[in-house]
Amino acid sequence: MSDPDFPDPDTAYPIEPGCARCPDLVEARECIAWGNGPRDADVVAVGEAPGAGNPEEDRWRGGNWTGMAYTARHSGRIVRELFADSGHTDVFYTNAVKCFPPDGEGSNREPRESELSHCFAHLEAELDAVDPSVVVTTGKHATRVLFDAAGRDLDSFLDSVLEPVSCPSLGATVLPVLHPAYQHMWLSRLGYDYDEYAAELGTLLEEYR
Repeated sequence: MSDPDFPDPDTAYPIEPGCARCPDLVEARECIAWGNGPRDADVVAVGEAPGAGNPEEDRWRGGNWTGMAYTARHSGRIVRELFADSGHTDVFYTNAVKCFPPDGEGSNREPRESELSHCFAHLEAELDAVDPSVVVTTGKHATRVLFDAAGRDLDSFLDSVLEPVSCPSLGATVLPVLHPAYQHMWLSRLGYDYDEYAAELGTLLEEYR
């Protein structure tokens, strides 16, 4: 695997600094984890929401502490490594929900429908600003958010992995990949080793970007 560079804070895109649309998230968060990366990227990576993060880490503390999506030591690095190993580093990284959704025990829960709805305008603004050719969704829940927005059904997430779906209403092709927390568990089930998986992602991004 390639060792990813930590993102430049100057590439963060704070659409609504101090956003207070979701009171429970405002109370729990340390930072809003804004999207980050080149504003002219051909590819946008969309996850579900930032985790709690770890303030004791040197740099990769997670979006809840850094204010930037995909900056956790594990999930953030895994996703950025995957893109680097696919041959694509021109990626804008964001989440469907920008704030850490707490489960009450120090970890994260799935975002509520109201939170996804409140934050979708931010995601739309990011997609409008970057205007990508491909939106890569990391995991089932992020994929469902984009499919719902495009009026598409998600019957089986695993069957959708690395299967490009044209979404004209979004102006992009949506390409689901495995959630970083489960990537190592499901690759063999899908018939890939890691190098094959990264290579196939790279091939598809070249084709649809």
